[in-house]
Amino acid sequence: MKKKKLLIMILIILMIVVPFSLTLGRYVLENIKSYIMETNNFFFSSDKLKEHGVIYEVNNWGGANDFYIQFELNNHKNNILTSKGDIEYSIVLDYDENDTICTIDNDSGVIYENEKTDSFEVTVTPRRVFDDEESVNLTITAKSSVPYEKELSATYVITVGKRGISYQITDSANTPYMMFSITNALDTYVVRTAFDGNNPGKTLTTAEYLALSPENQAKCASALITLSWDPSEVIIDTTSNIVTSGIATTTTSTYNGIAYISSITFPVDILSSTEVRFYKWDVTQNYSYPAVQSTPIVTFSAS
Repeated sequence: MKKKKLLIMILIILMIVVPFSLTLGRYVLENIKSYIMETNNFFFSSDKLKEHGVIYEVNNWGGANDFYIQFELNNHKNNILTSKGDIEYSIVLDYDENDTICTIDNDSGVIYENEKTDSFEVTVTPRRVFDDEESVNLTITAKSSVPYEKELSATYVITVGKRGISYQITDSANTPYMMFSITNALDTYVVRTAFDGNNPGKTLTTAEYLALSPENQAKCASALITLSWDPSEVIIDTTSNIVTSGIATTTTSTYNGIAYISSITFPVDILSSTEVRFYKWDVTQNYSYPAVQSTPIVTFSAS
């Protein structure tokens, strides 16, 4: 009986130790491999793709229009340490072809020693119309082949926030402002305030909307957009048409004893694009979304 208990204990210990040892062994080997590459002045990295993979979740897709992803591959660790020699690479996209068509402007090439960086754009084109909160997955894998093999990857979970409506933030470090861009691909209007038997929520075609009086047209909108933000981080350009036109409603918050606009709600027309300028308190920040930031500095909602 004692021997049987001892055998069971040994088996339990082995079940715990062996998988841990294998995992530890792989971790050690991977780090040794990375060390050897770096001591031989080999650096292959990316601003988005990571050696052991990374997951990005974005929720600003409209589900009916193209979605774009920008990323870079480079051959340096920092401003001083750069690879000695050229690096050959290839890029593979993995996605569900029933839902989307994904293309890249270049799926292979060479990062030349003196050029240091290659830039890419992936285009995600829907094959069907997606509903709110539906998602598609795309995995981007870049692999160097010469002089060493190294793999970088990232998986994007792209979710429809509001069908037909997409947005992005364009920014760069050391600029005083950023642009919040909204694209509305919807071709219908929705009654917002009741009139002549038309109740809120009723959908109107463009022809039906154009047949209304200007007074009743003002009671409809293709979509209502609400943006909200912390005025201690960014402030809206109060001279923009969105603010001065009288079509928007706003709320304020106090920062440093001053009342700043902290949210704004406004209608957008069908098949239109709208840009809103925001000034940054910290100009060194880059608030680009989803290209840089995983969470937008300005919160978006649409109805």
